[in-house]
Amino acid sequence: MFLRHLAVTNLRSIRELDMSFVSGDQKARKWTYLLGENGTGKSSILRCLALALAGSDAASELVGEPDSWIKLGRDEAQIRVEFANIEGQMRQSALILRRGMSALDFVDHNRSHLQQIDAAVAKADRNYFVVGYGVTRRPQGSRHSFGEATSLFRSPRARSVATLFSSEVTLISLEQWAMDLEYRRGRSGLSAVRKALDTLLPDVKFEGIDRERRRLMFKTQDGSLPLNALSDGYQAMAAWCGDLLWQITETFGDYKEPLNARGLLLIDEVDIHLHPLWQRRLMSFLQETLPNVQIVATTHSPLTVHQAGEGELFVLKRGDEGATIQPYEGAPNRLLLPELIQSPLFGLRSLDSPQVQDMREELRQLQAGSASRRPAQKAARMREIERELKVASNWSDVPPYLQRTNRLLEKLADKMIPEVEGREALEAITQASNPENG
Repeated sequence: MFLRHLAVTNLRSIRELDMSFVSGDQKARKWTYLLGENGTGKSSILRCLALALAGSDAASELVGEPDSWIKLGRDEAQIRVEFANIEGQMRQSALILRRGMSALDFVDHNRSHLQQIDAAVAKADRNYFVVGYGVTRRPQGSRHSFGEATSLFRSPRARSVATLFSSEVTLISLEQWAMDLEYRRGRSGLSAVRKALDTLLPDVKFEGIDRERRRLMFKTQDGSLPLNALSDGYQAMAAWCGDLLWQITETFGDYKEPLNARGLLLIDEVDIHLHPLWQRRLMSFLQETLPNVQIVATTHSPLTVHQAGEGELFVLKRGDEGATIQPYEGAPNRLLLPELIQSPLFGLRSLDSPQVQDMREELRQLQAGSASRRPAQKAARMREIERELKVASNWSDVPPYLQRTNRLLEKLADKMIPEVEGREALEAITQASNPENG
């Protein structure tokens, strides 16, 4: 299954939304990034996709109170999702939510569309495979039996996206799954786990299973440690990625390469709790580990957005009548990170710290004579601010590692091209030194 299109009307903060999941060549886009402030509807988009592709049993559990989906002041909300099956045939799921509906009323009213999923799943459980993760991603505790559901979600398709809808749901324990996998398939059964964890977690390597104490062991700079002794960041990453690998390998267990299966992955705040280095690594991990899975992810992070290619980023903003969505024109991954951060995407007036930004603004006001101070007080305050700003960075400052190179280039420019001044000289030398220019 591949997403093609989503249209939403009068749903929570969204008055009207229309977005495509295909690239310019009409092929399904691998990555879709959703960027926006809190309350703009990013999580709602993921829930809409999960609900529309759930099927009857799962939808009745996921929808909860239909009224909670409908925008205030409206009586009805609509969700329409277009997707293609593995043969490329187009399918559509169109759902209507009306005030006063119960969960059963919702299923009855939309049964004809939900049954398209039911019919496909009846042929094979893995048809239209969808897995999703909400902001709260907690591993299953050791007191639970392996695979035991820790929520009221009974349908397997509902459980696969349950954390998008409830913060009470826990994930399958990586440790319990790995031990179960080794028991059923032997040491070779852990190869997918080992490869994924070694790719995902920086500076640690999966060592194996301590059978006596029933825990996973990792080689670290501090020696051999169990998973629960690693930092919270390592444990958080291992928790949801372990659950993801469990869902895929169990669903496509008869595949020679189950991680090459097709499906849809929905992730809310994909980079939450991650160190900046891991934020930049996570996208590559998912790309390499799941090459045929379509991914829709929400984010607040410039480091994550910086990895989006042409046509992959969508920006949600709030207006007077609700949230709207716009595709980002261009490729964020072609920008320098400072350019991206200072672009309108993040609404920052400056790359200075708030403290330095306030000092610069105060100095401008003093210099313009707009501040109500006596001349002596004004002059003293200006000198104080200027002293503070001397130790603050400026865009015009050259980093120490470039200063020697720049002095050398300036000398060459003066000697070789005296008639060309300043920037033109440096550009000319750069052009001349480029092998591609002959």
